[in-house]
Amino acid sequence: MARETAGGNAAFHNFHNDYAHVEDPNERRRLALAEIDKAPFGWYHVRAVVVAGIGFFTDAYDIFAINLVTAMLGVVYWQTATSKPGIIPTNSDTAVKVATSGGTVLGQVGFGILADIVGRKKMYGLELIIIIFATLAQSLSAASPAMSVVGLIIFWRVLMGVGIGGDYPLSSIITSEFATTKWRGAMMGAVFAMQGIGQLAAALIALIVTSGFKESLITAKGPSSCDGVCQLAVDKMWRVIIGFGAVPGCIALYYRLTIPETPRYTFDVARDVEKAGEDTKAYIQGKAEGRPDEVRRATVIANTEGRLEIPKASFADFVRHYRQWRYGKVLLGTAGSWFFLDVAFYGLGLNNSIILGAIGYSKGDTMYEIFRRNAVGNLILVCAGAIPGYWVTVFTVDTLGRKPIQFMGFTMLTILFVIIGFAYHKLLDHSGALLALYVLAQFFFNFGPNATTFIVPGECFPTRYRSTSHGISAASGKVGAIIAQVVFGPLRQRGAPPGSNASPWLNHVMEIFALFMLCGLFTTFLIPETKRKTLEELAGEVPGTANYDPDSLSGAYKAGSEPDNESGEKYSIVANAICKTFLSSITTMAKKRALCSFSVDIDAVAGWLGSYGGEDSTSDISRGIFAGTVGVRRLLKLFEKYEIKTTWFIPGHSLDTFREECEMIRDAGHEIGLHGYSHENPTRMNLEQQRAIMDKTYRQLTEFCGKPPRGVVAPWWESSKEGAELMMKYGVEYANANCDFPDHSFSHHDCLPYYLRIGDSWTPIDYDKHPSHWMKPLEPGSETGLVEIPSSWSQDDLPPMLFIKKAPNSHGWVNPRDVEELWRDRFDYFYREYDDFCYSVTIHPDVSGQPQVILMLERLIEYIGSKDGVEWVKMEDICDDFKKKNQPVKGALLPAEHGAILRNPEIELQKA
Repeated sequence: MARETAGGNAAFHNFHNDYAHVEDPNERRRLALAEIDKAPFGWYHVRAVVVAGIGFFTDAYDIFAINLVTAMLGVVYWQTATSKPGIIPTNSDTAVKVATSGGTVLGQVGFGILADIVGRKKMYGLELIIIIFATLAQSLSAASPAMSVVGLIIFWRVLMGVGIGGDYPLSSIITSEFATTKWRGAMMGAVFAMQGIGQLAAALIALIVTSGFKESLITAKGPSSCDGVCQLAVDKMWRVIIGFGAVPGCIALYYRLTIPETPRYTFDVARDVEKAGEDTKAYIQGKAEGRPDEVRRATVIANTEGRLEIPKASFADFVRHYRQWRYGKVLLGTAGSWFFLDVAFYGLGLNNSIILGAIGYSKGDTMYEIFRRNAVGNLILVCAGAIPGYWVTVFTVDTLGRKPIQFMGFTMLTILFVIIGFAYHKLLDHSGALLALYVLAQFFFNFGPNATTFIVPGECFPTRYRSTSHGISAASGKVGAIIAQVVFGPLRQRGAPPGSNASPWLNHVMEIFALFMLCGLFTTFLIPETKRKTLEELAGEVPGTANYDPDSLSGAYKAGSEPDNESGEKYSIVANAICKTFLSSITTMAKKRALCSFSVDIDAVAGWLGSYGGEDSTSDISRGIFAGTVGVRRLLKLFEKYEIKTTWFIPGHSLDTFREECEMIRDAGHEIGLHGYSHENPTRMNLEQQRAIMDKTYRQLTEFCGKPPRGVVAPWWESSKEGAELMMKYGVEYANANCDFPDHSFSHHDCLPYYLRIGDSWTPIDYDKHPSHWMKPLEPGSETGLVEIPSSWSQDDLPPMLFIKKAPNSHGWVNPRDVEELWRDRFDYFYREYDDFCYSVTIHPDVSGQPQVILMLERLIEYIGSKDGVEWVKMEDICDDFKKKNQPVKGALLPAEHGAILRNPEIELQKA
């Protein structure tokens, strides 16, 4: 058993184990899911894609192979037919092909529902067993006096279809629930793209088998004369081609049967947190199941019942959930889009014989040439359009987004089908043009809705109904496929002479498909954009996010409760709702850009020496040591986890005292800026003292970093009258830019950088004098070339969360969640009101190195990072971005050239 569980856990990392020690079920859930969402892309992601993708490889192989095999069945079982000997009748051909789709509908809905009821793990692998068994059974089928071969193959293909159908929701949601948020679309797309490889493999196997029986096949000129050794060879060929489909399934079966349950299902549906943790440990240890302490388990279950926020799954809850238009429209959008897509996707195959004829691969002088050309022709078609389309989607879906790709795909397909339909007869005279349009259609099917209709349903629904909803959506697509084969297949031959294979109505069928693509365009507006959003945010379960719905949490879903009647009335008119969704979709297409940054001030011991009044307290100095060692290392680990580069403002005292930690900061690629030496108050020093500190720390950081510091934060967030000019005299040079010294100590604006103004003057109130003395406006000074990046005391962790004994208004006991809400609200306002802004948060290892604040920062990073257009950057990046767009006003005092003051202490600043 130890070997059995190793495979699945290697492909699907077991995140339950990492947080089994956390008592609060909601916090354990958040931590585990955040670990999945933010995990850097690694080999176990690749293995997960391969394990899930092999199933789709098998699915596509089995579905595509039958198109090559039915011609062989005609040779074997209809050789003595009175009409068209050696050719399978049209009704039998259609029945064999449609049988798979019929079974697929049952499997998609059935397995989708069961995976939400009994779990993903229990169902995963069962569908593959069904596929393997049914595939081998097909390959061994033979006619008898009591049973026709068509009946047998239909039976086994319906059963195989059930297994194929089950693979759709299971592989999609398991990949989705294990994937990192950043590359979830690419992972799911890669799983689906294995369909293209499966189609390619079917054509390759057919070509190989045909070549293997060449000597027997060349004895017959056509299907009607393929008897004796030729017929025997063809009988063997179709069985080998079908049977080979079981091989990749057997390889993947071991890994599917040994995967752990997805953490999302365990937390949200199973709700047995203790048992889930123990079961996961058991998988790794090679035991059949975990055996937790039953007393503790009962206690945890009882506590979880009242504490876990996610509502229980039930049929009543399912109906309540989807009766709300905001959720029902999404299911309508995914199911409708898939339905409209598959009608045309499978219907386009009606052109295959014409396209193969256009490229010279439809006929041959012998059965060998007929089969070989058919296989090669299909290889060409698959490689020309389908496979490139799949993989372009994989490489772009997490950057372009799902919705734009689907919208673009339906638009292009509408245009292509209009051209094919209305110009069909002229295109027949220009086979190259028809081939080009066919290949383009295949490309935009797969770099378009064929991929996104699979991806989006695996992301946009809540965990408790994700598999069911995906199954319903996929089944809708297969219903469309059945309609394409059963309705539009015969319809294309309307008006043809009896017994003829002509398709006089094919052009009108293509025109009808254009209408279906146009309908898919409209259903696309009903689906959300899921790019770079967590599954919980998409389900409306994350407070503060745009999708947040308090009713999605258990507090609002009491037994027997009804949905909001006012909301139901508001959206009762479907047309109005669609219009609203359309306008909302257009509005959200506006590009947002938020440059977000952490300013980390390592005040440490220097803070207590120069600002906090703890220079005479060994206890306070000890707190400073914690900040410079433990706090710094924890923050470095936090930023590494989320792959964020930040700006650290380091006092000279901290650099000299905590050299090792500062080297870790530098070596991790973070920016380092100036912050005084001992956190001295600039307003209490004369110019000579300020200059001495600036010169010391500037040289100190330049030597330590190997380059001059670009930024400064004034200690105390105070700057003397001489401070700005002094900073500009220590200017640095940028490649292709003016020199500057970005500061981060003022608050003229709260989310937009600006050029600092110096020399402002104002008149304080003096009650010993007449009011006319102070009733004067502020006199603005002159603008400089010094870039100011906004700061705010309300976005600083220290005032509310650091206890300072000598500060009369010191807090230190403020709940980090209250601070988190304040910081979120500020970001939300900026994000709503500005299309391009910066958002900087000032933190200190003294405070943010504490466990409760680390957890708060994780939540904040995940929340902000879930928004479109957010970039985590260093402060120097914000400065560069501002300077590219804005020039100092004429006459503004400019920072000096870097290093000039070291050569000439009496340097004079230049003006713009």
